[in-house]
This record gives sequence, C-alpha cells and structure tokens, in this order.
Amino acid sequence: MNSFWTEVTLLVAGLLLIVKGGDLFVGAAVRLAEFLRMPRVVIGSTLVSLATTTPELVVSVISGLEGASDLAVGNAVGSVICNIGLILGVTAMIKHVDVHVKVLKAPLLVMFGAGALLFVMTWNLSLSRTHGVLLMLGGATYFIWDFWRHWRYRTPENLQEATAIEEDVGGTRFAWLQTKPGSVVQFIIGAVIVVFGSKILVSGAIGLSVRLGIPPIIVGLTIVALGTSLPELVTAITSSRKSVSDLAVGNVLGANIANLTLVVGVAAVVQDVKLDRLTQVFNFPAMLVIMAVLLWVLLTDRRVTRKEGVLLVALYASYLALLTIITLCKA
Repeated sequence: MNSFWTEVTLLVAGLLLIVKGGDLFVGAAVRLAEFLRMPRVVIGSTLVSLATTTPELVVSVISGLEGASDLAVGNAVGSVICNIGLILGVTAMIKHVDVHVKVLKAPLLVMFGAGALLFVMTWNLSLSRTHGVLLMLGGATYFIWDFWRHWRYRTPENLQEATAIEEDVGGTRFAWLQTKPGSVVQFIIGAVIVVFGSKILVSGAIGLSVRLGIPPIIVGLTIVALGTSLPELVTAITSSRKSVSDLAVGNVLGANIANLTLVVGVAAVVQDVKLDRLTQVFNFPAMLVIMAVLLWVLLTDRRVTRKEGVLLVALYASYLALLTIITLCKA
C-alpha cells in the first residue's frame, strides 16, 4: 500500500512540476520571439518543440539501452497521436486557434511525409541502425532549414507581430527576466523543470500501471505517451490562455516531426528496433489518419474551430478505446 501511494505522489509531483515549468518557458519563448523578430509560430516549431520533445528523447535512449527500443517507437507514435488528437483538440476547445497557413504548410507536409516514411521503413517489423541514422539526419536538417528560412526571409509583417508580442505576455515580478539573458535563463530553467517533472511522472505512471496489471503495450502507447506529451499539453493550454495559441500549433507540429525523426532515430541507433504486428497494422494507420484529418482542417481553413477541436478529441478517445479492446482481445 505504501508503494501504491508513492507512485501516486510521483504522479502528482511530476504534474505540478510540468505545469510550472511549462508556464515559465512559454512566457520566455514569446519574449524570445520578440527579441529575434520572428513569428511566434516559428519559435514554437523550433525552440519550444525541441524542448518539449526531450522527455520522449530520454525515454528513447533509456528504452534502447535496456533492450526495449520498440517501447520508444510506440511512445513516439503514441505521442504524435496524442499531440494532434488531445493537445490540439483541447486547445481549440478552449479557444479557436488561428494559424498562419503559409508558415505551417511546410511542417505539415514534412510531418505527414515523416509518418508515411516511418510506416514504410517498418513494414517488415524492424528498424535498422541505418534507418535510424537517416531519420536523425533528416530531422536535424529539417529543423536547421526551418529556422534558417524564417530568419533569412523575415517580412515587415513578422516584425510588426514580433514587436506586439510583449503585450500578450504580461508583466513579470523580476524586471531582469524581461531582458534577453533573463529570457534565455528562464527558458532553460523552465525546460529543465519540465523534463525533470516528466521523468518523475512517467516513472510513477509506469510503476502504478504495473501494480494495476495494465498490459505493457497499453502503457507505452497511452500512459508513457501521454506522460511525455504533457509538456506539449501544458504549453498549448498556457499559450491559449495567453492568447498566443499559434505557438501551440507550431509546437505540436515541430514536436511530431522531432518524434518521428530524432526520437525514433535515436532509438534505432542505440539498438535495432523490433516491432509487433499490432503497432504496424493499427497504430501507424491510426497516426496517419489523424494526421490526414489535421491536414484537411488546417489547409481548408485558417483556424481550428471548437467543433473541430471536439472532433480531434473524439478521434483520440476512439483510438484509445479501440486499442484497449484489441489488446484485451489479443490477450
């Protein structure tokens, strides 16, 4: 019984740390956008997305070292589905999300392409170190290119948006945090708190699920995926509350690309990945379907409405329900 409450305490402590850390680095991120004179959505798709994907990367490395690299792939795929269905869905339900279609078109297509490529690469239920290296190089190349193209081709509209960002952030207790060095320090501290909190939360979630007898595949694709995606969820909710919801969209797309390239790539480089048939025939298609829905929503309109947010959350809930039923029937 004592161990049970220990796991519950870890869950609560991890969640609190993630909430506070997310609030810190989102505030710092929008100030960095002002200093860098770049659109918030670009900061979200680069700096913030890489920071919030760190928990998945940590899980990937640890899983590979412990001979469970398939858990890392399942975590990455589950996180992508969670990011789109739950995180963007909840964000849109809180407040409709306006997006920069031209800015988001490239990451949208890259995300979908990376998902399709991973599906093809793992068709034989394996992912080699060579594939892992290619995915890592592809991911790194994309993030460098994405940041460079927006920095190189900044427009007057970008500058006008950047100078208005400070009004969205609000005041802070310490004037030094409004400076460039202060914003960088706050961003780093917030990211560290989020990563530490995520590790605690995932540890508690895994321990609790084992005690409750939940199948491992459910843990990897649901609890671990949801736990490591909490930074993105907190970022999305905080961004929406601060009226910078476009940061959340950029963060989700960037995090998904990082998951499908860097996170999966690292897992494969550490150890060749072996997958089960369920992941290939159900989870990958589910990921591609929810990606296609997001593509349709964003490319046919300039916003994600509350109704579309409900649709995304409903798709995520349906995915979890079907995954649970299939797994229990298989057992």
